[in-house]
Amino acid sequence: MTTESRILPLRHWRRFALLAMVLGACTLMPPALLEWSRSGLQSYEYWRLLTGHWVHLGAEHLALNLAGLAIIGLLFRRHPPLTVWVAFLLISPVLISLGLLWLVPDLVWYRGFSGALHGLLVYTALFNLSTERRWSLLVLAVVSLKLALENLVYGHSAENSFIGGRVIQQAHGLGALIGALAGLLPILARKLFRKPAKSSLV
Repeated sequence: MTTESRILPLRHWRRFALLAMVLGACTLMPPALLEWSRSGLQSYEYWRLLTGHWVHLGAEHLALNLAGLAIIGLLFRRHPPLTVWVAFLLISPVLISLGLLWLVPDLVWYRGFSGALHGLLVYTALFNLSTERRWSLLVLAVVSLKLALENLVYGHSAENSFIGGRVIQQAHGLGALIGALAGLLPILARKLFRKPAKSSLV
């Protein structure tokens, strides 16, 4: 792995910059209108399944997630095709939201992009598994360790003074799981539907 391999092409940085601008612009809107809200979803406000991941607890929370987004851009030179990348970032927050709705019954409201970030990181690592196997496996191992430590640290108290609120580690786990499924399905499909090599006659 050379230093050059870590240089991200400009075309990829554009997508990251656009996403960062969308997340920043959402801070100008009333967060109560967009946040994941159990009562709102029960009142058929289904846009919250997606937009709850676009708003944050404050500037520090937003900055932390934007830093995470930049790190994903720096870790890998190859990224999924733009249409697939966008589709993942539209579908995965909805799935995370549904998971929170069913698996965290005491959760009243939620804001933040960190669950989707965990999913994007895992998905991108698996996307690069065939070309940068060791690096991708290392990233996946670090993510797994982080999730395990979060369960230990936030097992009793989920408050984080830096972001000014509660850390919902379940969102991180759900995001990572969804990213793993999205990344593994194409790999399994290629193996299942790979055409056997034609044997030559001697």
